[in-house]
Amino acid sequence: MSYKSRKKKKSFLSQMKYRFGLAKIALYKKFKKKERGNDMRLRQTNEVMNFLRNQARIIRPNNLRINEWVDDYVNRCVLNGSPVEILTQVCISKSLEMRYKKQGDVFIPTKKERLLFLEDIPRVKRIFQENGIACNWWMTFNPSYLDSGRTTSEICNAYVEMLRQLGEPLIREGWFMLTDWEADILGSRPAPNPEVLADINRFVKPEALQLEIQRQSTWMKEQIGLEQADEAVRRDVYLQIACEAEEGRYLMNDAPFGEYILMPLETAERYDFFTILAPGFKDRIVAILPAHPWRLGE
Repeated sequence: MSYKSRKKKKSFLSQMKYRFGLAKIALYKKFKKKERGNDMRLRQTNEVMNFLRNQARIIRPNNLRINEWVDDYVNRCVLNGSPVEILTQVCISKSLEMRYKKQGDVFIPTKKERLLFLEDIPRVKRIFQENGIACNWWMTFNPSYLDSGRTTSEICNAYVEMLRQLGEPLIREGWFMLTDWEADILGSRPAPNPEVLADINRFVKPEALQLEIQRQSTWMKEQIGLEQADEAVRRDVYLQIACEAEEGRYLMNDAPFGEYILMPLETAERYDFFTILAPGFKDRIVAILPAHPWRLGE
């Protein structure tokens, strides 16, 4: 190998070592920054967050990672001596009518529903309590935004009463509340955000719209037994997305319980459209509860 070739090779290796060195420094700084961030959080916060992250890994593969917003929120609550607010929403839709008939015109709790109140929720409450952190848990029952998805008041009341009986021991303790989203929180039926509804294509990509239309059509057929015309499905999807966008905005700005952690009973992806007007909305999701406990056979 000539002197010129050896020099060129040595120069290339030097550049690679230099770049590798820069990468190591950057990673070290990032790690130390995160380490300092964890050190600044209280021991109680780290204990709780380690538990929550472990539960998130267990509950389902490819689960949404818990954002550090949650760490900071829990830490603020500890420092201020205020309770952590937790929100869980229960979907009350027309699909419950099929379950009601299958169970003999009555609601018999599913295994997931029983375990939700006997084990899942108390387990989370216990880890907060063991670390000296109070919490308020709001469980709201949320009727469908859509006329086509809303069930009768008889079905709604029967299902909510079943939930109330399951949750009664927790309600008596004073930290768990079962509330009507429309009557107790909003004071009215949810309304779509007019700006989003008027120009849906400005806020949602065409492929995302198409996927949601397909999902809605499939859900109506399988869960309700209703087959709608394509145009009716499209109108429903546009209205639902505009309602979800408005609810996301409301929950980020006007919710009466202030800041909170969202522990959903659906997969985190169902909250994608909540971020249209509230980009940081999904940062507060802690998906550690079983999905769709109201469905039979799951």
